[in-house]
Amino acid sequence: MKVEESSEKFTSGIVVSTVLGVGSIVMFIVSFYAIIIPMFEHSAMERKKEMIHELTNTAWSVLSEYDEAYKAGRITLAEAKVLAAEEVGRMRYGREQKNYFWITTTDPVMINHPYRSDLNGKNLVDFVDKFGNKLFADAVNLVNDKGEGVIQYYWKRKNDASHEVPKLSYIKAFQEWGWIVGTGIYLDDVRQEIKRLRDKLLRISILIIGIIIVILVYVLKQTRIIEQKRKDAVNELRSSNQRYKSLVAASTEGTLMVVEGKVVFANSKFISLLDNETGSLVGTSFSELFKLSWDEMVSGIKNPNTTHAFETELLKHKAGYQHIVAYVTQVEQSDSTAYIIVIKNITEKNRLRLDTQKLSEDVQLSLQLMNQPVKNLVNENVYCDIDMPIWKVIELMNNKRSEIISVRSSDETVGIVTDKDIRSRLMNNGITMDSPIVKLMTSPVISINQGALLYEAVLLFREHNISHLMVTNHNNRIYGNLSYFKCLEMQNNSLTFLIQEIQKCDVIIDIRNIYNKVPVLIQAIFTSTDNISSVSRIITSIADAVNKRVIEMAIAEVGQPPCEFAFIAMGSEGRGEQTLKTDQDNAIIFAEQSDDNKKYFLRLSVIINENLHKIGYARCEGDLMAGNPEWCNHIDEWKHIFSTWINNPVGLNVLDSSLFFDMRLVFGSEQLSSELIDFVYEELKGKDEFFSQLVKTVAAGKPVFDRKRVDVKKLLIPIVGYLRTMALFYSIKQTNSMLRLNYLMAYDLISESKAQEIEKMYNFLMHLRINWQVSLILDSDWPSNTIPLIHLTAIEQETLRNIIKEVLKLQEELQLIL
Repeated sequence: MKVEESSEKFTSGIVVSTVLGVGSIVMFIVSFYAIIIPMFEHSAMERKKEMIHELTNTAWSVLSEYDEAYKAGRITLAEAKVLAAEEVGRMRYGREQKNYFWITTTDPVMINHPYRSDLNGKNLVDFVDKFGNKLFADAVNLVNDKGEGVIQYYWKRKNDASHEVPKLSYIKAFQEWGWIVGTGIYLDDVRQEIKRLRDKLLRISILIIGIIIVILVYVLKQTRIIEQKRKDAVNELRSSNQRYKSLVAASTEGTLMVVEGKVVFANSKFISLLDNETGSLVGTSFSELFKLSWDEMVSGIKNPNTTHAFETELLKHKAGYQHIVAYVTQVEQSDSTAYIIVIKNITEKNRLRLDTQKLSEDVQLSLQLMNQPVKNLVNENVYCDIDMPIWKVIELMNNKRSEIISVRSSDETVGIVTDKDIRSRLMNNGITMDSPIVKLMTSPVISINQGALLYEAVLLFREHNISHLMVTNHNNRIYGNLSYFKCLEMQNNSLTFLIQEIQKCDVIIDIRNIYNKVPVLIQAIFTSTDNISSVSRIITSIADAVNKRVIEMAIAEVGQPPCEFAFIAMGSEGRGEQTLKTDQDNAIIFAEQSDDNKKYFLRLSVIINENLHKIGYARCEGDLMAGNPEWCNHIDEWKHIFSTWINNPVGLNVLDSSLFFDMRLVFGSEQLSSELIDFVYEELKGKDEFFSQLVKTVAAGKPVFDRKRVDVKKLLIPIVGYLRTMALFYSIKQTNSMLRLNYLMAYDLISESKAQEIEKMYNFLMHLRINWQVSLILDSDWPSNTIPLIHLTAIEQETLRNIIKEVLKLQEELQLIL
């Protein structure tokens, strides 16, 4: 019955929409004739008036120029007037170059009329048109009163002296000589032009209306088809419920079906796995059966079309079935979403397989690095002639700071010489500094095409036991060289290798040298993948490893801590979203309150902040660092600080606290960190005034698109702020923006389409931002968040403009939601 009622409402809604669409078309036609066309005609006439106004000013400026010449003593007044009148008389405009200017005195006497020479020199005070208008006398009265303006009268056409038609002229007085200059247009010409444009506009409008009608008819027809398919789908979903239950019952593995966190059916195999066999589990809560929470499971399903595996523990289990893997498949029913869960025991073999999966990301990263084309690592060649003396070649290599030189003969590369060749071969067999370079040359040249992959180059290096390869372009012409050392350095830049090297470091300079490899690693990842999460993972993992090692070295310097403490990161590092332009945002929580403890942790923090700065993580300009006594506190003091921020939500408090709500443990006591986080989320409950201020802070940062450059970070801030605010309001304790987004979507707090839209915007901006920073660093420049528009494609610029529009919508929605 509900389906039929829904169908009737759906159909009637479409019919009403169609009727409204037709009504809108009728209203458009009426408004077209009643409003649009009159407005268009008025606008066209005003533009013509503006045109003759500007043209009259042009002629007036000619008179002014000759008056200036007279005043400067270059010509007499009489000469100035004659020359000015002649020049204005020659001036023409219009498509046929027949439109002209005329000049009278204020008596009025005609000075110059190009087409009515019979009027020149005559007093026209009594001159009238066919309707008795004393047009020249009226012109004198107008300029005496206002100095300039518009007059309308009848005048003979240029090509038809027998016929007078309406004309509109603009006149302006030249007071120094007592002259009036003017020009005009025939109104019937203007009306004809307006008529042509109006007819064209009418034809276009009729065409658009026709297209809209066709679309409406098509939509109505397709809607009926869609509605019929919907009915069929609903009927199919109804019948599928029983099929799913049959599937669960027939399964040889422990299987159950769960809807909205409650068991609706479980097979006998699953019941037999439990210690307490009740015979039926219908209505049992998911959390009563599994250690994994219902929300964690639902949010972990990223793709509803595939089966997802979750490692968890089975509660109230029989011996041997504590650790299990739950394979979850999402299925749609007529009125809800169901989950079919298949249970399998984790054997040692399965556990090994799961551990292997966790390591696969590092393997994939190494494969991405070694499967990039060699053209990304090519060095520019330095060339010399085959007969150039060795001393001159050495000088050239030093000047070019090159460890290899290509030897040419007849514009072809016939060999190479490296600095190692010079050191090992010079002075042997009678070779001196004056000998030609050909004596030291290695030939023939071993080359590789620019499209070959890095691992292929490594194999070639090892096969020929050489240090350099020549690189050829698509025309098989040598244009650069590839260093074996550079390839090995790239191979050693894998994430696991870098982190292991960081853990081995005993001095800050060694950590900095490893940190300087990060841009090269990121560039390699960008070459082989657009996955921004991989890039963020690398930067965050390296930052965490650096922080941990720096803290360990600082503790070794100042001595063991007097009590437990937690070193927390905030801001982008706390969210796991650092880029290559980042500063420090960190703090310390310690467990036991005393002045001595405070002194110890401040001393420790100052060393940590200083060493991180030396490595490349700049000091925070706002001094939001653990070395600041304000951000190095006992756990109770931190609770007091957060309580003050939340319960007294003035603008500055909210602004200060926003970064701290992204805190994440980097080193030390997880218990202290969790205690503070739990306190904060409990304190936030019911604090509407705080969230109101937080929303205002997020909405205040309006993104802009400058004509010359764009600050990508400023476009990201409202997106990050939107997700932070929503997560805090709904008690989602994740700090990473994309994890916050996934949880918000899983809890149906935002739609899937909205989540996908936000994720695409975020990934595009982060990719653009990091890629730009990598290019700057590799060009020996400082990383920046601001990109000049000349470095962006037209598509990227248009995408940014669209993102700005969507971000503004997010800010508006946030104010309505909270």
